[in-house]
Amino acid sequence: KILGMDPEEEVGPEDFPHSYKGVSYARRFWIIISGSLSHLILALLIAFFAIWLIGTPVLTNTVGEVGTIIEESGEETPAYAAGLQPGDTILSMNGIGMSDWEEVRSFIVDHPGEEVRILVSREGEELELVARLKRLEGGNGFLGISPRTDTERYSFLGSLGETGRWWVEYSKGVFYSFYRVFNLSTLKQLLGISEPTMERPLTVVGISRIAGQLADEGMYPFLMFLSFLLLFLSYINLLPLPPLDGGHLMVIVVEKLTGKEIDMRKLYPVAVAVLAFFVILFLLALRLDIFNPINLP
Repeated sequence: KILGMDPEEEVGPEDFPHSYKGVSYARRFWIIISGSLSHLILALLIAFFAIWLIGTPVLTNTVGEVGTIIEESGEETPAYAAGLQPGDTILSMNGIGMSDWEEVRSFIVDHPGEEVRILVSREGEELELVARLKRLEGGNGFLGISPRTDTERYSFLGSLGETGRWWVEYSKGVFYSFYRVFNLSTLKQLLGISEPTMERPLTVVGISRIAGQLADEGMYPFLMFLSFLLLFLSYINLLPLPPLDGGHLMVIVVEKLTGKEIDMRKLYPVAVAVLAFFVILFLLALRLDIFNPINLP
């Protein structure tokens, strides 16, 4: 607890120079931001050591598994019917070169119902197979394969660069999750109006469940999930809303710009409203985590 940070706390003249209000605006800024900064640093350290010591999984254009039957219809998957086998490396589809899984996945999704010529490398030989992609309910194409995962290793400096890229991409994910909280579709899920999906707020119950599932998949996905959680906590605490740290930062900035001290007691109603929102959000999300838990594919 920082002396004088509670507006109800009495601070004597002899203690004022060392209290929260007695130090400079810059000192107050660093006091408030230190918690979020420590979460951010810890997230980056965990991500860096996971990337450097374990390596990142990379989805390749080599077939890992071939599905045999489509459960909903009982039909053979297009991949199985075409003769695709685990270990086949997809070189091209309809003459378009494929170098990674994302290119393969995008092509499949974008060509529902079409007949596709698939050139593969199998045990050193090139074979051309023909598959007719299924059309899923959402309109996407479906072949019925999953990729083989390889591990890409990085040097110390390479791991630093990869951690930076991870930070940028996961930060986008955090900000997108903020948007999802205030999205109409999320509200419908929380209120039980629509079917719950994987894109929804989670409580500690849901987070623990996902963490357990990822731990079964290996150390790397578990550590990266932990890093994401720390990154999320770092950013959400900086939202400019009392009683979050971001609310205190907003007060510091306003006081610095106006030269006038803000009575924090006047912000109590806002703080209560924010707390009430998070409590209600937690209870609604907890109901989903208990009765409609998320199972990772």
